[in-house]
Amino acid sequence: MTLAEGFRAAVSYPQKAPFAFTSLVASANLGPFFSGGVMLEMQVSNGLLWSPFFKLGLVMDTFQQSFPGQINSWGEVKVDELILKKPAHYYRLRVRMDGQVPLLSFGVSGTNKSAQYDEKTASRLPNGSFEMEVVPLSQKEQITPDNMRICSPVTLCMALNALGRPIVLSQVLQNVYDPASDIFGNWFFNTAYASQQGLDVHFWRFGSLEELGDFCTPKSLVAASIAYDENELPGAAQPKTAGHFVLIRGWKDGKILVADPAAETSAEVLRAYEAQPFAQAWLKNKQGAAYILRKR
Repeated sequence: MTLAEGFRAAVSYPQKAPFAFTSLVASANLGPFFSGGVMLEMQVSNGLLWSPFFKLGLVMDTFQQSFPGQINSWGEVKVDELILKKPAHYYRLRVRMDGQVPLLSFGVSGTNKSAQYDEKTASRLPNGSFEMEVVPLSQKEQITPDNMRICSPVTLCMALNALGRPIVLSQVLQNVYDPASDIFGNWFFNTAYASQQGLDVHFWRFGSLEELGDFCTPKSLVAASIAYDENELPGAAQPKTAGHFVLIRGWKDGKILVADPAAETSAEVLRAYEAQPFAQAWLKNKQGAAYILRKR
């Protein structure tokens, strides 16, 4: 929907999650011709009481900002994720908007820190094979003092170009940078910006590599958050990482095909990782955190 000029606010109906969750991440799909601002807030309930609203992020047509330091008896917001002290069952969103805001949809995905990881199921690949053509881009080749911490916008840039939305990296960097937290990997900002370029984008948590069969297609790609220690991901572009983004571009011969922006050169970005260690790095260590980018 496109909202008329002026400040507005709307609260969603309460949503019951299919399981008790301990964290939530939200994403927004915005259309083109965005002029104004949108603030996304969330509150949760244990079935008896509702928490206060937590601010998850503000996106304006000229800048974006997170709100660190929000903490109370219910939990806290860590940059872009609401982390709870006790499990909750319900949530609802409040959206504050100003100006011309073509707001298309919201997505919310949760997880429970006690969820068990099933290695056999998680590392099972989809049937057959698939490979998406991606023009490689190395973050280390970028002339910027931030080149060691821009894996998220570089991954997003590769995905946009591969899905027919040509963009240059400098534009992506400007539009996803979070000055309050001094990071480029804010989930809300990356998904909001990609959606303004004409894609449907949602944060999601995967439970197995087999699910990629539905989301890694000629019309969609998956940007995955991974973490691993030394020797845990053979052939990795960097020895270890506490958090890193790669673009999943398919699977073949028992391996996951990725565009890994941490490679030293663009010629080394396109890589293949064994399914089992990649599943551990993504599905276990990062609980399957990713955003799905799909042609609209």
